[in-house]
This record gives sequence, C-alpha cells and structure tokens, in this order.
Amino acid sequence: MLKGVNKHVVEVVDMENEYFEKAILFLRPDRPSADEGTLRQRAGEYIRNVKYRPRTSFFPWKALAVLLGAALLALGGFAVAGSLPL
Repeated sequence: MLKGVNKHVVEVVDMENEYFEKAILFLRPDRPSADEGTLRQRAGEYIRNVKYRPRTSFFPWKALAVLLGAALLALGGFAVAGSLPL
C-alpha cells in the first residue's frame, strides 16, 4: 500500500503469467519525462527480462556448524594419525 507518496508509477497488468497479476514500477525522478507509449514499451521490456532469483538465507549457526565439524574431523584425523605406528 502506498500512502502519502508523490511518485510517478507505471502499472503493468498484462503479465501473461500464471502466478503474477500485475507489477508496479516506480519511475526515477531524475529521468526526463517520456510519453506514455514509450513508458509502456520500456515497462513491458523490463518485466519480460526480469529473472526470479530467490535470496539464499544465511544463518550464522550453519556456518558455525560446518566450521566446528571440519575442526572435529581434523582433530580426529590428527588423533588417528598420531596413534598409528610409523
């Protein structure tokens, strides 16, 4: 929901996508104004080229678990290597 915002927007409703109904694009205020046809064309081009890349969640405890596991394996390797007769 946009409330109290003075922005120029382009709403793309012909998405031809089974998951998304529409997209709302906010125009940059520093760009020169263009006619409506040009804006519709550019908005359509942009939406067609958008690639969905979900963010990968980074949990510090996962990294800590990996480092701890590697340290334990290394210690185990040293213990086994030290107990073998040469």
